[in-house]
Amino acid sequence: MKKFYNYTFRAVCIYIVLLIGIVFITSDSSELTVHQCASNENLEKRLQSFVISNPESASLCVEEETREVVGPSPTEAPVPTPEPTPEVTPEPTPTPVPKTSDSYIQTVDTTDFPVLSTTWGNVSHYGHDCYGCTSGKTATGYDISSGNIYYTDATYGSVRIVASGTEYPFGTILRISDASTSPIVAIVLDRGGSIGSGKKYMLDLLMENNAAAYAAGVKYHMTIEVLRMGY
Repeated sequence: MKKFYNYTFRAVCIYIVLLIGIVFITSDSSELTVHQCASNENLEKRLQSFVISNPESASLCVEEETREVVGPSPTEAPVPTPEPTPEVTPEPTPTPVPKTSDSYIQTVDTTDFPVLSTTWGNVSHYGHDCYGCTSGKTATGYDISSGNIYYTDATYGSVRIVASGTEYPFGTILRISDASTSPIVAIVLDRGGSIGSGKKYMLDLLMENNAAAYAAGVKYHMTIEVLRMGY
């Protein structure tokens, strides 16, 4: 029986100690909560008084909070620079090409002129700078060194210059044509060793230069009409 009381006494003591500890811990936590609440109230009061006394600082605080919430403003996209309009280069005005022998036009109409004789033959071409042509003049002394291919006659006007054999004396006026080209009125002012009656070429027509003569080539089966024999 004595042991039972001893155990009971011990249990009661332990219970009392535990109860005292629980009461102590609870009172400390309540006290801490009360202290925290009081601190929070004091902090809020201080903040309110700071805002009232410093409105500019308060607006800065609000702006900082807004920046934190909203975030940085997006970077504005660069405005594209318009590309320069390319300059249009005007096309150069074409230089007029001077007339050549291919565009020869008679200054005197010889349609009704009497024909003294007619023959047929091949007509070649030559220039003042041809191989062996060194003087720049025709056999009659007429200057052709500048590329001039015309001679002005008192009766027939502007006529072409042609070389022939001795069957045609100097000053003879010839009308040269075929079915596909317009007639060319020419005057015999020059001679050639490889041209003439019974040879490969009947006449040699003067061109601006040897390159133009080479391009013109040979005209075959041309009609050759004598309008005037000599001067």
